[in-house]
Parts: sequence; structure tokens; C-alpha cells
Amino acid sequence: MLTRAYFTAATCATSSFKILSIALLSNKAEITPPQFLSNKLIIWDTTENISFRIQKGILSKKIREKFILTKYHKSIIIGLILSDGYIIKTQNWNPRISLHQSIKNIEYLWSVFNTLSVYCSSYPVLKHTIKKGKLFYSLEFQTRMLKSLNEIYKLLYIENTKIKRITPDLFHYIDYVAIAHWIMGDGAKRNKGIILCTDCFTIKEVVLLMNIILIKYNISSTIHYDNNKPRIYINNKELNKIKSDIKPFFVKSFLYKIHC
Repeated sequence: MLTRAYFTAATCATSSFKILSIALLSNKAEITPPQFLSNKLIIWDTTENISFRIQKGILSKKIREKFILTKYHKSIIIGLILSDGYIIKTQNWNPRISLHQSIKNIEYLWSVFNTLSVYCSSYPVLKHTIKKGKLFYSLEFQTRMLKSLNEIYKLLYIENTKIKRITPDLFHYIDYVAIAHWIMGDGAKRNKGIILCTDCFTIKEVVLLMNIILIKYNISSTIHYDNNKPRIYINNKELNKIKSDIKPFFVKSFLYKIHC
């Protein structure tokens, strides 16, 4: 059971259960235990006729390389990378996914972690920063370094860099799940519509993203500039075309972004 007792900042630095306690008190989020606490993924090796039960902790390279991303998990990760998530990859190593969120967004981070936990080896960790004399808490989790994540890395990153990119191949990956996580991570209400913060992409890449959602979902959008950075604006009429399709993938605390 997750405790709901109060904890001070000094006593909550190392325990994930204490992290969750703080967030539950401050946000009243509904959080379920991660999947690997109660369920274990079984991977079937068709070549050697062996089944593996994947558990929390260190795994051999042979087992790690048998992880395959489901379409649903790919879609979530695509949405994360288009927004706040990022991929960590060093030369000669497989990539891993990382998501870092303010403690106030724990419902979202925990929901994503709960879904992707089968690819992780540890709980989210508590971090803190001091800005203008104020203390801020945040949470971060990372997946294992997995060979199967190379597909997404090659799709959304310039090779051997930390620079995100958009290519026409993304057309085949964008779906309602990806759009939902894109909006939850980087969407903001604006003039009865929604603005998508695409600051890390070039104007050409932003136009490509606009064309992808236009061709696939008939959603027209415009470019708004913020601090000379191009952002995608979707008005309420256009957003309504997919609202019922993306709503099921939203956490409750982020439904306000799509006016629900």
C-alpha cells in the first residue's frame, strides 16, 4: 500500500514511496502500482523455444535484446519525444527513453511510467532545483538501454547527436495515442484552441508536422510565433475533429488542455 503520511523534504530524497506520498497530498492524484510489481512480462523466444520472465533489476544482454516495442508503446514514446521526453544515447550503446516532469504533473508521469515500466529497471527518482531562491521538486524515470529503441531514435534524432528532427517517415507513426501524449506534454490552451510548443524544430519541420496531421486527420493548423520560435496552433473547431478519439488516452489532470 502507498502511504499518504506527510514527509518533509529532508526525509523524502531516496524513497519512491515517499515521493508518491508527497505528490498524493499535494495533487490528490489517483496512482496505481507499476505493472512490474504485480505482473511479469513473458517473452517467447521462438528460435530457442524458451520463455523468459522479465523482472526488475539487472538483465543479461541476451534478454534485453529480446524486448520488442508494441505499437501502443511506440505511439506513447513518439508523443513523448515530440514533447517533453528525450532519448539518451551514447556511441556504441543502445538508447534509453527519459521523461522529466514537475512534481505537480505526477499523475501524468506516473501514468506513463506505469505503462512503460516493463522496459524500466527502477522507480522514478526525485530531483530538486533552486530557482530565484525557491525550491522546486521534479520526478524523472528512464527506461533500460534497449536495442528496440533504435528505431525511434533513428526516426526522431540526427544520428550521434541530441538534436531532434522531423522526417516524412513520421507520417506512419502519428496516431491518436501519439497526439494525446504530444498535447499532454507540450500543449497549452490558447484562444479556445491549443498551441503545441514545437520550439526545438525548424520552420520546415513544423510545416511538415502540420502537413502530417492535415493529411491523416484533416486538421488545419496555423503557425504562431513565440520568442521567434514557430509553434502550431489548432483552433477549437479543428480540435473537435479528434477530441473524442484522443480523450481516452488523457489523464484527468490534463483534460483541461482539450477543454474537457
